[in-house]
Amino acid sequence: MGYCTNCWRVTLIKIDLHIHSALSACAENILSPQNILKQAEKNKVNLIAVTDHNAIDHSILVNRLSKKSKVNTILGVELTTKEEVHLLGYFPNEASLKEMGKKINECLPQMKNNPSYFGYQLIYNDKGQICQIDYLLRQNALQIGLDDLVTFIHLIGGIAIPAHVEREHCSIKSQIGFIDPDSNFDAIEVSKFDWMKKKFKLGDLLEGYPVLSGSDRHFLDDIGEFFMEVEDNNFIEDFKSFENFLRKIKIEKHC
Repeated sequence: MGYCTNCWRVTLIKIDLHIHSALSACAENILSPQNILKQAEKNKVNLIAVTDHNAIDHSILVNRLSKKSKVNTILGVELTTKEEVHLLGYFPNEASLKEMGKKINECLPQMKNNPSYFGYQLIYNDKGQICQIDYLLRQNALQIGLDDLVTFIHLIGGIAIPAHVEREHCSIKSQIGFIDPDSNFDAIEVSKFDWMKKKFKLGDLLEGYPVLSGSDRHFLDDIGEFFMEVEDNNFIEDFKSFENFLRKIKIEKHC
């Protein structure tokens, strides 16, 4: 699909829906929402999601800042279930994501982060300045199970996708052992390495679910080195079109 220099919001080429910011302890401290957007725009990534570990502040800020950027965003978060399964959640608006934030606060054990071991969890303001250090251990498991968390995400209008399902830790296969074909997942995500190795593309199914991938980036310079590419006959620019795309795959592949 050709790239149109005047059609950023019409023709989408590069999509990355799994990026961490400085609010994730495992990510670089310079990964402010502003720097993420600048790097994505520099590398012509058209649609991104910031998915921090059990934290929503930077996803909201990057979404607001994107209104003056050439990059579209989807609101997101990477959750850790009671079983220590990583689950990606995507949401249609700030109100929905904030409901997710309330649930996180209810279910996250009140344990203090150790920055010297895990790394700092930095919160940036809209001017690109560090305004707060989050000392709650965000990488901890929420006290809510996978099925109940998926149900809650759907209740508030979101999309639920198990992350990097083939990994040896913090994945549905490592923690539960298999992917239930009767679960209510909207899709499943594989790591970028599995995506490239098996030559997946948007629209493919894996174990009965639409399969996606994301960079899972934790370093600023790496943003844009991996992406999913939209086929000519698809159009994904925001949450709604993403949701419709996933539904379309399920319907077409199961008819």
